[in-house]
Amino acid sequence: MDERGAPNGIPRRTFLRAGLAAGFAGAAAIVLASCTWDEPRPTTTPTATPTPTAPPTPSAVPRPTNMRRSAWGTDPYARGAFSFAEFGSTDQMRTRLATPIGGRLVFAGEATSSLAPGTLQGARLSGLRAAGDIAGFAEPGERIAVIGAGLAGLTAARELVDQGFEVIVIEARDRIGGRVQSVVDDAFGTPVELGSWLVGDDEGLVGALAAASVGTIPFLGSAAVVRIDGTQVEPSTAGTDALVRAHVWSQALPHDVSVATALLQSGEVPASEAPGDDGVSPAGWLRHAISSGLEPLTGAAATVVSAQAWDPAQLLAPPPGLSLPTSPISGVLDQLADGLDIVLTSAVTQIATNDTRVSLRLDTGESLTVDRVVSTLPLGVLKTDQVRFQPPLPRPYQLAIAQLGMGVVDVVWLAFDAPFWRADVAADATAEAQAEGEASDAGSPASVLSVVGGFPTVARWIDVGVATGSGEAVLVGVIAAAQATRLEQLSDQDFVSAVLADLEPFATATG
Repeated sequence: MDERGAPNGIPRRTFLRAGLAAGFAGAAAIVLASCTWDEPRPTTTPTATPTPTAPPTPSAVPRPTNMRRSAWGTDPYARGAFSFAEFGSTDQMRTRLATPIGGRLVFAGEATSSLAPGTLQGARLSGLRAAGDIAGFAEPGERIAVIGAGLAGLTAARELVDQGFEVIVIEARDRIGGRVQSVVDDAFGTPVELGSWLVGDDEGLVGALAAASVGTIPFLGSAAVVRIDGTQVEPSTAGTDALVRAHVWSQALPHDVSVATALLQSGEVPASEAPGDDGVSPAGWLRHAISSGLEPLTGAAATVVSAQAWDPAQLLAPPPGLSLPTSPISGVLDQLADGLDIVLTSAVTQIATNDTRVSLRLDTGESLTVDRVVSTLPLGVLKTDQVRFQPPLPRPYQLAIAQLGMGVVDVVWLAFDAPFWRADVAADATAEAQAEGEASDAGSPASVLSVVGGFPTVARWIDVGVATGSGEAVLVGVIAAAQATRLEQLSDQDFVSAVLADLEPFATATG
């Protein structure tokens, strides 16, 4: 099968072309230097009385009542959030990964999708494609193993079972879902998704969600940008335009380079640091486009993303048909898994193939022999030595695994007693007006918030209450690339302190 506010909060804003497209994650990468101090030694030398230290300025940002966060980079069964085009990689490498090996082993998962990598759509399509490939090789009654109980794996398993094959699904985690992780928590008033959350306009995916009684609603609202001092500014496309010009420049090269290299060699950087009429320099807008656009969309820094393959034009227009689930996305996984033979908490450590069979070794010490295998191991796992292949994978597959990148993007859900960041606009009234096509851009409250200037930890915040029209005082922060990797190492207490600091500009924002 082929894969085809409150007072002083953020006021209403016009719709920003780049806002929603770039707004679902991101943070600029910064280098933090750690300092080591010598232990103080006793001394009899009198010292001057130290000047009293002023107490810290009270924060205008309240503590959240509840918090949930992801950490995909440190998840041993993911090793990242989704794949991206690292410089030097090509779409043909994804196609190569999707090509069956000897009729016995087929890879699936978002990294094998050329049409929609890094998405739910891509994962689902890859599962359908892999099932079709296996069915084309297999004889009736053969036993098939599917490694991984995420969307790709369960889609493939369901297709194969429906075609009469004996299928066993082997999952390393103690749950199904893979990088889809739905959490039921009434404190947030809406389904909490720690993995994939936004739904595109793919008819097959929307249909599968609907069949599992997972409804969707349009993503509402607009975008707002403030400076670090809280002053709201009209969003500018200056940074994105520079990325577009660097991308166009790179197309004439005989070889690929990183986005950072393309910016430098095309003359887009160094950009002017002189503030414009809005108080933001061209260089500031470029940093904003990278930290709130490129990084969340790839999970990586501009120094490793392909200038030729990554098209920044997607930052200039919001994706069509973007919607949010009204119930947990895991519902579609539960429906696919119903009746399947699934073994949990069993990680595959070795895949050995020959001309007639495939042998699997598990971390439990057990082994299993089947006729054919669909592997949905994430690219991040394939990059490690967690799973051995016997014989080793053919060289083109090894090259594809090494060259394609695995990005790190995390989300944090924060619930508050009141939406201190929001303009005094009834979210439900806005939702009703937008549903009737009556709301103008000028009357649309902000659902996507970002800061220009400095080096924010969280690139974008999504106001769930506005985006869904529910009015809930809930924010979702999206953290990407080096910032995501850094914050994954923090305790919950330190993590919350770090992300709340990024909300200070919104607590004091002025129009």
